[in-house]
Amino acid sequence: MITLSLAKHLEDEDFGVIDTDIFYQKLTLDKKGIYIADVGESVGRHSRDSQGYEILSRGASDVDGYKRLQEIRKYLISNYQDICELPAVPPISTESYTNVHLTKPSSITNVGLDAQNRVIYSITGSILYKEKEQ
Repeated sequence: MITLSLAKHLEDEDFGVIDTDIFYQKLTLDKKGIYIADVGESVGRHSRDSQGYEILSRGASDVDGYKRLQEIRKYLISNYQDICELPAVPPISTESYTNVHLTKPSSITNVGLDAQNRVIYSITGSILYKEKEQ
């Protein structure tokens, strides 16, 4: 559930509110906001735990969706070395993470149109981490 913790971190940094305009694992129809989903990736032998993620953005307009994702991407690039822990998200999850290392996110990609003809944009990245012992 580390990607849920990333969603909580983005909420704490004022990029939105979970279940209002930050959504976890579900792309809700007709709502603008960002959507964080897990992306599978191989983990090498003797490697740290890692999780790929994708952040999708849909705005009130194509430009709005792009700008929102661009702000998040700039934030992650400028702070990727400083984000060392990710929080628990009670009551959904009591798991928190330490020794976090975010890779720099990808460039922004157009992944297609929604039913209202708005463009959905995406960035991807990886999180290396260790689950905090309770």
